[in-house]
Amino acid sequence: MSSAHGSVERAGNRGRGPSGALAGLIALAVFLGIAELVAIATGPDTAPSIAIGQNAIAHTPEWLKEFAIRHFGENDKHVLLAGIYSTLALLSALAGAAGAATRRAVTVGAIAALGVAASISAATYPTGTIVSVGPSLAGAVVAAYAFCVLVKDRPNPSRPTLDNRSRRQVLGLGGAVLAGGAAAYVIGRVGLQSAYNAIASRTAVAFPKASSPLPSAGGKTGFNVPGLSSYITPNTSFYRVDTALVVPQINTSDYRLSIHGMVDNPATYTYDDILAMPLVERAITLCCVSNPVGGPYIGNAVWLGALLKPLLARAGVSPDADQLFMTSSDGMTIGADLRAATDGRDAMLAVGMNGVPLPFEHGFPVRMVIPGEYGYVSACKWLVDIDVTTYEARQAYWVPRGYSAQAPVKLESRIDTPRGGSHVEAGLVPVAGVAWRQHVGISRVQVSVDGGDWNDATLAAVDSPDTWRLWKWDWQATPGSHRLQVRATDAQGNVQVATPTPDFPNGATGWDTIEVTVT
Repeated sequence: MSSAHGSVERAGNRGRGPSGALAGLIALAVFLGIAELVAIATGPDTAPSIAIGQNAIAHTPEWLKEFAIRHFGENDKHVLLAGIYSTLALLSALAGAAGAATRRAVTVGAIAALGVAASISAATYPTGTIVSVGPSLAGAVVAAYAFCVLVKDRPNPSRPTLDNRSRRQVLGLGGAVLAGGAAAYVIGRVGLQSAYNAIASRTAVAFPKASSPLPSAGGKTGFNVPGLSSYITPNTSFYRVDTALVVPQINTSDYRLSIHGMVDNPATYTYDDILAMPLVERAITLCCVSNPVGGPYIGNAVWLGALLKPLLARAGVSPDADQLFMTSSDGMTIGADLRAATDGRDAMLAVGMNGVPLPFEHGFPVRMVIPGEYGYVSACKWLVDIDVTTYEARQAYWVPRGYSAQAPVKLESRIDTPRGGSHVEAGLVPVAGVAWRQHVGISRVQVSVDGGDWNDATLAAVDSPDTWRLWKWDWQATPGSHRLQVRATDAQGNVQVATPTPDFPNGATGWDTIEVTVT
């Protein structure tokens, strides 16, 4: 008799497993949906997926971040979110199955643990407050209740059904709960996007005329070669590398920038204050330190903004200071070399990009642009605070993670066309690309075929040494497989380093090298 009862119990457990897993997934949907709904009142950074995601970014090893950037580029955040959702789904299914097979308290405990973990992530985020725990806690309470509605503890463990209701009733109830969770998520997501956007504010921006317009390049800045980068990178094509899962939305009427620290005259500026300053228009190339040799994380844009040097002079900077410790609205910190910001280069508080207000992804309403420095030590987006300090006193986000505190852009060049691994026809083939060393400039670019002599390329004109320089060399290609290499010389006579080094901790070096087949 006991053997028969045991077999019935095992059969019951097997039957409850898949149904319990489904109930666990439904509970997760409810958790996320209710949390998104509550986040309308507390802010997008408090939604569990974002809070957990930002915490994951903060604790991800640097080698894994580099892997994600290199292989997924600007889609790295989508991959991260997909991974988070997939992991939560798997754990929820397992917890649901375990709770259904034993006691539902097991699953309720797992839901509570998820709620606590997400709450801690939200509260400890740089912009977090006590109310940041609200969405995750509310989502966990409702999700736990939903699971208890769907799954009943069995007073008689030999019963092989999920509970006293028919399976059709349970599935119908589960579908209704799932629909409610999905509706809450959609309403919450739409509500968040509606409540926390600055689209109207950005649309209303009207720039005054620049007191110092873009200087003339004095010649052609590019070549008519298919596949070659344009001198000015369109906003939609400009690279984006940052840690923000949710792009900050700041209305210009709410914007404030504080400058303080080792200064005589600390001050706070509104967006209108910055627009009222003399604005300059400059073409400046920005480059990410994660850009590998021949990589895509670089672009050239026309920036409109207020020069930083006069602003710091007005603040009265202490001669002992050497760092601008900048903070974004989302809590990201970036440390810039004070000398680079005040040595006469066009370091600016940028408000415009290629003739329009900054796109949200690129820092609206105000960002920092300092020519000649990698982005992680200069180009703070969504800038709200500048603490004039020292490198000894404060370390910005990337420095404790092993990156160099100071990182001038290195001399580099890239072959845009032909593409590596491509097939071209024998005859005259244009080889073209870009070269850069911002704030120094490029004086020469050379191309070598199969390790042979270096051939001088023709250089396009530039607005200033703060931009990249386009180049072209006409190659008389012969049939077979060939290796093309490029190297540049800067305006100070330095030749590009041939030895390959990784981008960590302060920028990659090496000659861009490609293989092509000529037919």
